[in-house]
Amino acid sequence: MVTFLLFLSFLLNIISLLSIVILYSRQNRFVHMEKEQKKMISDMEDVISAYLIEMKEENDEFIRTFKTKVQDETEGFGQTNDMNQDNGQASDARTIRTGAGYKVAQKAYQQTNNLISEPAHPTEQMKMKQPENDPLIQQVILLKEKGMPIEEIAKSVGKGQTEIELLLKFRQIM
Repeated sequence: MVTFLLFLSFLLNIISLLSIVILYSRQNRFVHMEKEQKKMISDMEDVISAYLIEMKEENDEFIRTFKTKVQDETEGFGQTNDMNQDNGQASDARTIRTGAGYKVAQKAYQQTNNLISEPAHPTEQMKMKQPENDPLIQQVILLKEKGMPIEEIAKSVGKGQTEIELLLKFRQIM
């Protein structure tokens, strides 16, 4: 009888040790998975930040090329009109188009042309390049200088935490 109880005791001890090992390995797996997810999230944020910066640079380059092409076209169009009027011929350089799509495109072009037009003075040009005139940016910078954490800044401004982080990263304030 004593041997049976002794055997049962050893068997229960072995089962309890195995269950402890299994639980420990599962816990380590979850901890490891959490670390991998945090690393993956930080990598994704870095990739998105790099992508946004690259998009911003491409958009700036597009705007610069668009400005030069618009200026070239307006200069070239003025010259062809002058030459055609001097010769007394009708202007074939510009085709008159009609239709709703063309009118919408023309209106959008005129709006972008008004937005893109450069100021006469260099000081005005510097003011346009500085988006610090935006009250949201000023408020975020002011709150950051006061030492508020990003979470509280995002809540007080009503924007997302990632958006505030990106805004501060682009301003190189963070």
